[in-house]
Amino acid sequence: MKIITFKVHNESGLDARLAGQLVKECIACAGQVTVRCGKKTGNGKTIFNVISLRARSGDTVELELNGGQEEADAERLAGFARAAI
Repeated sequence: MKIITFKVHNESGLDARLAGQLVKECIACAGQVTVRCGKKTGNGKTIFNVISLRARSGDTVELELNGGQEEADAERLAGFARAAI
């Protein structure tokens, strides 16, 4: 298990466009990706789960990676979060 934590810097929060991009990155991961924001949790590979988090600017989002190539997947998602979110 590998956990990545990042803060949302986009002033619109984790809007539909960013959520879609995040889901595409999660789908490319070999293992399971669980996304959390506050008390809400969902599957990172499903757009409805990511949007339902309602992550706003300044919120902290956590991605938990299980199975597959956790190190490579963590590096990929961390790079995406730094660049886009």
